[in-house]
Amino acid sequence: MTNKDYELVATQHSYYSAKVRACLQYKRLPYQEIGSNIETVLNRVIPATGNQQFPVVFCPDGTVLKDGCDIVEALESRHPERPIMPENQQLKCVAKLIEVLADEFFAIPMIYYRWVPEDAKQWGIGMFKTILGNGVENPDMAALAEQMGETISTEIRSRLPKVGLDRKDIQQKAMQITEEVCGLLNDHLATTPYLLGDHPTLADLGIMNAMWGHLYLDPCDASMFIRKDYLHLNNWITNMHSGAGISDQGELYIADTLIPLLRYLSDVFANMMTDILAAADNELSTAETGTEAPAGLGRIKTLLQDIELSRPATAYTAWRLQAVIEHYQAIPAVQKPATDDLLSDIGFLSLCQHQPNWKMQKDNFKLFVAA
Repeated sequence: MTNKDYELVATQHSYYSAKVRACLQYKRLPYQEIGSNIETVLNRVIPATGNQQFPVVFCPDGTVLKDGCDIVEALESRHPERPIMPENQQLKCVAKLIEVLADEFFAIPMIYYRWVPEDAKQWGIGMFKTILGNGVENPDMAALAEQMGETISTEIRSRLPKVGLDRKDIQQKAMQITEEVCGLLNDHLATTPYLLGDHPTLADLGIMNAMWGHLYLDPCDASMFIRKDYLHLNNWITNMHSGAGISDQGELYIADTLIPLLRYLSDVFANMMTDILAAADNELSTAETGTEAPAGLGRIKTLLQDIELSRPATAYTAWRLQAVIEHYQAIPAVQKPATDDLLSDIGFLSLCQHQPNWKMQKDNFKLFVAA
């Protein structure tokens, strides 16, 4: 490895690693993916970041980057060539909206395919044990990797009731949402090379999180129907995974074929997004400036499309929605009428126009209440 290489701690099966990997690929940055076995997690990730979560990027200058959304933002700032963020503020807002939808909300149906069907669940447990133990020669560390793989899998499965995935109706809805989104993506990509036009943007990186680790790679029903029935989506996924070969030429625009997808995502998730912002308004409005934001904002009664459920609201998700609102607020006045028409059409105008009575900022990997 040269001293110009980035080091990516990730795994191919991680939901949140795909976006970072695709960004490094598309920007043609020299990097080495060093995996995430137990030795790497204990000896490098935890000392550098304070916990075991990845992806993590170790930069050539010694900087440590964590959290996929922060990593791609930092890489964009460090390497503005082959940009992933549109110059146009309206497109930038839409790209951020799609990224947040993919990261924070589409993950709900994705969890179903790995952790609810019994055969998939057993595969997932084995997958975690294999990744943590890969290349580990020390017997004690190998045994710890086996134990940790089981612990992590159990912890993930314990979250299923929190998002309603212990309920049959939510499980059926998760499958329906996934098939609908994949079908609408396939229709769009049949006529438009990427989410927002002729080359990839942040929107494509976000959707890669949703598609790659939990759907395309897992031995699940979704992987099979993508490969067999949604060939344009299948082609897009494989192209994005090897993005160094993608041209950065062409125009960015919102094609007519993208509108049905955005309308559908609004129909499924907009109520939940609004309810999380309301929980943040309630919990953070009186929080003292400079204090660490609470991880949880309480449970909310909300909707997953037309199904009622109760789930936790988190400060982290509210912070991600704060970024969408801030991108909307940055749109120049001359572009606002057309943008409002678009957002009204796809069902996200009220979300973007929400005015929080709080603000958060991240420092040293933690969220704090800001002035």
